[in-house]
Amino acid sequence: MDALVRHQGEARLTQLAYSCSLPKATTHRLLEQLTELGVVRRRENRYSIGAEAFRIGQSWQPYPRLLELARSHLQRLARATRASALLAVSCDSHLLIAAASLTEPRHETLLRPGSTVPQHTGRFSAAWQAEHSLVITEAPIWVPTGETIGSVAIATADWVKPGSMSETVARAAHTLSAALEATDVTSGTPTVR
Repeated sequence: MDALVRHQGEARLTQLAYSCSLPKATTHRLLEQLTELGVVRRRENRYSIGAEAFRIGQSWQPYPRLLELARSHLQRLARATRASALLAVSCDSHLLIAAASLTEPRHETLLRPGSTVPQHTGRFSAAWQAEHSLVITEAPIWVPTGETIGSVAIATADWVKPGSMSETVARAAHTLSAALEATDVTSGTPTVR
């Protein structure tokens, strides 16, 4: 699946075998199995990501109800700051943009939901920010157990001074954390802080 993404969502068998460092026969067998499941689609001699992959991806949650609650918070944060607002969660050695309310066209490819960015100790990498002329202002999201599950962030151009935006981002993260806690209380899940 990652190889398909690296090839802009569509590739030939030989390209995928080479990208995955697998024999063509093995690659073909795996692609046929994924095709039967609907996760991969085959047209002529090309493979692409199938509709079932989208359906499965839509059901992913880093924490129960987080994405549902975050979307409205991110829209309000983007309006208040006039900056792209993000929900980032740790994913291996990167941060995964799980949800976003984007305000700039250049952020559409860089910060769209599903994209990953380098992290340094759970935060957006300073080197990555400098490389893309961005300043990321972020605040952690806490769940009722006291664990940090991600962060709310805004992305601004590096020439924009964040100033009081850090307080606005911190309030948004706190409000989202409280909404998650309220969700756990109403669902009967005990909360520990």
